[in-house]
Amino acid sequence: MPANTRASLCAAAEAGKDADPQAAALHAVLAELEESMGKPAGDLAKPYLLAPLRPMVGDAQETQPSRFRFTPEDLSKIWGWLARELAKDTIERAKQCRKPESDPVWFEFRREAGEALKEAIKAADRVPKDMTALTKRFGSEGKAMLTDAATLLNRSEEIAGAMADMPERIEELDEELVYTLKDNYDALVGECQDAALWTLLLTMGRLDYPWQIFRAVAKIGNREDDLVVSKTDMAVVGDAVLADTGYFASRLKQPPQTLEEAKATYELFDRFVAYSTGMTKEFGIRKAGRWGQVLFSLRAEASSNVEKILNKVPLSLDTGLPEPRRGRSGRIIPAQLPADQAIDRAEGLLYFLANCRTHATAAAIASTQKRIADSVEKRMQDAGAILVDLIAESEGQNRTAAQDGLEITARLLDAAGRTDLADILRRRGLAAVA
Repeated sequence: MPANTRASLCAAAEAGKDADPQAAALHAVLAELEESMGKPAGDLAKPYLLAPLRPMVGDAQETQPSRFRFTPEDLSKIWGWLARELAKDTIERAKQCRKPESDPVWFEFRREAGEALKEAIKAADRVPKDMTALTKRFGSEGKAMLTDAATLLNRSEEIAGAMADMPERIEELDEELVYTLKDNYDALVGECQDAALWTLLLTMGRLDYPWQIFRAVAKIGNREDDLVVSKTDMAVVGDAVLADTGYFASRLKQPPQTLEEAKATYELFDRFVAYSTGMTKEFGIRKAGRWGQVLFSLRAEASSNVEKILNKVPLSLDTGLPEPRRGRSGRIIPAQLPADQAIDRAEGLLYFLANCRTHATAAAIASTQKRIADSVEKRMQDAGAILVDLIAESEGQNRTAAQDGLEITARLLDAAGRTDLADILRRRGLAAVA
């Protein structure tokens, strides 16, 4: 029988099985036959069984901390450990299983694997030699990572049930979703505190604005500030938001070398400010509290990193801006045209300087940003004015070089957000040629 015909027949029997005992019996036979037609999971057993870990798999350098717990290498090591030592029978049965990943039987496989991991961790705690071997295999944070893996596997069915009520992408954690999340958390917390916490952490990964998770924390903890919450198990949620904030702050150390890099750096800065201000907007963060001290330290770090980038802007114009000068006699002395790399660097830094003005006050860099912006804008305008005069006075190759210098200057003004001045400069250059 063709696959589509079998599927239709199964669906028809399933639709009537609750009301008709004969349809129920037929559905049971068809389901069994359909399973026998499937292929064994084989190599797919690994992604099927370890599916609960997927949302937290990433690269430590490229993934923000709240969405990272396991590397692909960690998953391979866990699978190998289970298959060779801890749960050989479970893994073999999983490989031979003909049911799809959505079938409840995979929850049972995961539960067995999670229990095997838990027992292995307990055994290693009792035997120093075994703990040394575990650390050697999985790294210094291996025990904590494996504990998380064990919880996600062992409680995969309960966590999946809770997460099914949450959209895959959450643009706004509204009141209805907050109460749904709270109810699911409360239902799980008595059974397994760690599993309940994972519903909050996994929800964070679905939020467009992860700091909104504090709306749920406030409802669950019955507190609008961190006085008590930061000392409870739910502190792991606030720590995750802070870890993300620190991730963005630390990545502001490298000055951009091109316009594309500058756009990426600004996105990091924008994200940092959103986390920093969003956290305090959603929840009461006391300056003297643990979270408050970390947050204000991160703000100081980010401000320092951004100021260091801004201080590179005038230096970039030394090599990236074609600045002619007037001699004592009033004669214009042309500047050598800058290298493309120097122009790109100046363009990127000017873009960052102009755009970070949006967050200058929030990031405590307003005075530095304005001082440097005013200074470099005047410098570019002065260079442009002299280039216009040079175009008018020159001929041939000298004029062409002056026109190229004027276009570079206009390009830098565009990057600095002064397209109005750039347009005026280009028009003046055309008039000078005429």
